[in-house]
Amino acid sequence: MQHFYASSDIGGTFTDTTVLDGDGVLTRYKSSTVPSDPVKGVLATFELAAEARQMGLGDFLGKTRLFSHGTTIATNSVLTRNGARVGAIHTQGFGDTLFIMKAYKSTGLDEAARKNFRKLTKPTPFLDRTMVREVPERVDYKGDAILALDEVAARLAVKSLIAAGAEAIAVSLLWSFKFPKHEQRIKEIILEEAPDMFVTLSSDILPRLGEYARSQTAVLNAFLGPKVKKAMTSLDTSMRGSGLPREPLLMRSNGGVMAAGKAADEAVGILLSGPVGGVVGAQLVGQMVGSGNVISTDMGGTSFDVGLIVDGRPLIQRETFMERQPLAVPSVTVDTIGAGGGSIAFVENGRLRVGPESAGAVPGPVCYGAGGTDPTVTDADVVLGVVNPDNFLGGRMKLKADLARKAIEEKIAKPLGISVEEAASGIKRIVDSHMADLVRQATVHRGYDPRDFVLVAFGGAGPTHAYSYGADLGVKCVIVPRTASVLSAHGILISDLVVTRETSQSLISPPGSDKFSTFIKAGDINSIFEQLQSDAMGELEAQGILIESVRFERYVDMRFRPQIFDLSVDLSTFPLADPDVDALVEHFIESYEARFGSGSSFRTAGIDMSAFRLVAVSKLNRVEQSGEVAEADSSMTPTGSRRLYEAGTWYDAAIYDERAVKAGGEISGPAIVELDDTTMVIGPAQKASVDRFLNIIIKTN
Repeated sequence: MQHFYASSDIGGTFTDTTVLDGDGVLTRYKSSTVPSDPVKGVLATFELAAEARQMGLGDFLGKTRLFSHGTTIATNSVLTRNGARVGAIHTQGFGDTLFIMKAYKSTGLDEAARKNFRKLTKPTPFLDRTMVREVPERVDYKGDAILALDEVAARLAVKSLIAAGAEAIAVSLLWSFKFPKHEQRIKEIILEEAPDMFVTLSSDILPRLGEYARSQTAVLNAFLGPKVKKAMTSLDTSMRGSGLPREPLLMRSNGGVMAAGKAADEAVGILLSGPVGGVVGAQLVGQMVGSGNVISTDMGGTSFDVGLIVDGRPLIQRETFMERQPLAVPSVTVDTIGAGGGSIAFVENGRLRVGPESAGAVPGPVCYGAGGTDPTVTDADVVLGVVNPDNFLGGRMKLKADLARKAIEEKIAKPLGISVEEAASGIKRIVDSHMADLVRQATVHRGYDPRDFVLVAFGGAGPTHAYSYGADLGVKCVIVPRTASVLSAHGILISDLVVTRETSQSLISPPGSDKFSTFIKAGDINSIFEQLQSDAMGELEAQGILIESVRFERYVDMRFRPQIFDLSVDLSTFPLADPDVDALVEHFIESYEARFGSGSSFRTAGIDMSAFRLVAVSKLNRVEQSGEVAEADSSMTPTGSRRLYEAGTWYDAAIYDERAVKAGGEISGPAIVELDDTTMVIGPAQKASVDRFLNIIIKTN
């Protein structure tokens, strides 16, 4: 019986879908995102997939065994502050935790904003001060209840929040991660008073030391939860109503998927849903070319996202910054700026600027002819001859080059007193510089040299601009995979079920100790991870998906005792014996000096193991991609040529369409490769080759 596995990435401008059939052959589809109803964009791509197979939509969906997707709903809700009205309950005396906060006035601001004193204000929490209530209770650091919960006061607090219009309630009490019973009882009281209320407990969402981070994360989860729940219910209803036989899966920030119906319980865990899929896809491309160090660069219509794969594994961050606020949610590291094909160009005080504002999907760039009036990066690409207006999205969408040219002339060229081509070239150079700067920030600022990495360029506009920003960085090479335009969706397709569980415990060695295992017992560490493993397995089984095998990754957050910041190190051996504890500490010291410099460690201060995290990865039951390894054929013939404006000069660039690209082939620049869903540029004096997977590789030096 014919069957399929599918995934979609709902972006700000386009919705991308990849489909893997029973023979392991991958196909890809693209449609405009419908902001008012994102499911419509998904179904539009499924209709294209069904049509390509001469099937009806219902028949195609009925044969789809797994459907996973990435979404920006949580991210957009945070950025626009469009979420639930949240009430919060804290331990008496700690109601100002979120307002005193743990943040500098410059936290979350870029370098330019930090120089503007008007913007040096503390971030605004996701709830009003009037929506905070305090209840008498107290637990000590050992987890002993030294003051019982005042249930009468708790019930009055709940009733007061309901009367004030709370749509969701977050409960965050001191030391609740050690003793969660008080929070659990308050949840029972809330549901007794308001059975449909959305409730988040800090001991559930983040059982970790640090009341500010825990409270912040719990409040944001409550802020997002009702909207995410509504969206996932709508997605499930629409997809099943159209023929999908089972619940959709949702990409999470930790690099795995989960059942969409459980997303609201951990809504903060999907903040980077779509971008993380791209990092996973870039990791696959790195495996294809034999490189464990990969810079993932995704340039779409609205944003530019950068991720890092180091030694074959995506870089994980313990905190995620969103809307200037640190959220204690482990996630694949992704840095983002507003730089995409839809980024708007404008003149301000006699200077050309680009972004971060975007024309989005509606009205989109001027060349779309959908009512846009502000020139964008895509309009510049059309004027420069980079993008073929008659072959956008494989010819399914015709662009209006005359409108793009007119908009750039009137709003950029004339005010600056330059030609239209110079204005368009300036737009391109500025956005390319913005992207190169972000890659430097993501690498150099973390202690990595871009020259040690390969760069994977994807997204609808990434292959169009990577020859420029990649060369500026000096990376080993720029790789454009055949699936470049939909690589985030491809990454989501190959992602497995992932559950992360963590806890705070303090295992310490005293100052001056050499044999750390004398004070930090292997059995204690083993017991902690055994409990985390049990919790993770329970969560995996609750997903309702058949579990065939599970792989566990274990991490310990450690620091030298006088310090306040931790460094996370992986635990390669489990269960541990005493010598393994000493080896773990040595691994921490080596990692510390690799990060901060030789001789920077302080082993005589003693060690504090402060937090323990387990990642459970369950492989989903699906067919493996065939790889579609192409036979070598170095005969590549251009299908035409086009005038290309680059750095003040017009060139005759050779044009290759997707079917002209052959394994083993070589391309000399300037050249343009028109894939069915994106355009790739090879600059003057650059050379590219095609590997056996049909990845196009540009040598930048």
